[in-house]
Amino acid sequence: MMIAAMTCALALTACGSGIPAQTTAETTVSEENLVVNNSYALANNLDGAAEEEPFSSYSYDFSAWGNNYIITAEPDETGVGLTLTIEDNQFGFDKFAVTPPAGYMVCLPYSQQYASQVCSVIKGYQSSAPDILKIDFCLLDAGDDMPYTVTRLYSIKDGRFVEIEVYDTEQKQEDGSILLDVLEKMDYIPESDLYHTEDDVFMPEPSVTQDEAGNLTAEIVTYTLNTDDMTMRREYPDCSGPDALYYGYGAYAIAGEIYKYFVSASLPVSDYENYVEVPGADGESLYYFKVDDPRFSTLGELREYVSRYFDERIMTDMFLKAPQQYRNINGELYTLLADGGQNGELGKVTFTSAENHGNVIYYHVQREKFTSDGQLEEYVNSGDFVLEVQDDGSFIITGYQYPYE
Repeated sequence: MMIAAMTCALALTACGSGIPAQTTAETTVSEENLVVNNSYALANNLDGAAEEEPFSSYSYDFSAWGNNYIITAEPDETGVGLTLTIEDNQFGFDKFAVTPPAGYMVCLPYSQQYASQVCSVIKGYQSSAPDILKIDFCLLDAGDDMPYTVTRLYSIKDGRFVEIEVYDTEQKQEDGSILLDVLEKMDYIPESDLYHTEDDVFMPEPSVTQDEAGNLTAEIVTYTLNTDDMTMRREYPDCSGPDALYYGYGAYAIAGEIYKYFVSASLPVSDYENYVEVPGADGESLYYFKVDDPRFSTLGELREYVSRYFDERIMTDMFLKAPQQYRNINGELYTLLADGGQNGELGKVTFTSAENHGNVIYYHVQREKFTSDGQLEEYVNSGDFVLEVQDDGSFIITGYQYPYE
């Protein structure tokens, strides 16, 4: 597996309970930016903003080391940061000021209707393990060469709200060689989708790249939490062989990259006037559009590509039963634009265990299940992800369920 080089870390300013405040560069924002850079305003009708109740606050249940807390997040006076109120089960509380990194603002919800999305809580695996509060920050100036969304993480240690400092463990020399275990504190985590893969290990969603031969490779990085000092290390897991847990995570990411073109997305279509009307089985007309993807010009080429990773049974179901359909028309590849939809109550997938049986690996899968307001409710069993490993270390997927079905 190919390993991604990604940067991460975080900073926090705090007040109350004697926690020393850590200074950060001041971020200023105009009234216009407060609207334009709001993550929900971008995705919704700005003209309707005045009709919505503005975001004011939201409270989260939070657990750490067997103790329960309520964390309430509300905008600070500048409109770019947050004020957090931490209340314990003895009704004692402290307030903390979260200041964004320079050039960013907290991704504030568009209205109170979306208040729960101002922060998120990554639940600890065990009752004694600490939850983690994740806060995302949005870039103020879209022209800057920086990630649009970055993340900082916070938790509670010894009854005090603390910063989780994140350190990079890789540095490149001028000759391109790598030094490991050279710690460098970073300003923020550039990914915003961290989730548990092991008790104290977190992983952003793997990214998938393709080489000139059309082969897919998953890029994986992990963050390991040290609960003794509440720090994290960015690390690079062993993905080289089938005995490694992250070999499975890489294969799962590749499976989703292919399967999505049959369920939730279409292969590229550039000319929507270039379509062919085909009678459907129920008498309704079906409209197929010409695929504009340099990788595939015919159905046979698409099938050959899918067969590199999926066995014949799964591939047949994909081509015959999935909402997104493909066929040759006049010797060229066309697609029926369709969307199988997604179950919004299902979230990230993690493997609870892996079993090797010769050259076949069974990864037992669980998925996050959320309530209607977006709060994590439980983990649900979702069967097995099954790989048949080839002699050259590649794999064929023989058991798979798309994450959001």
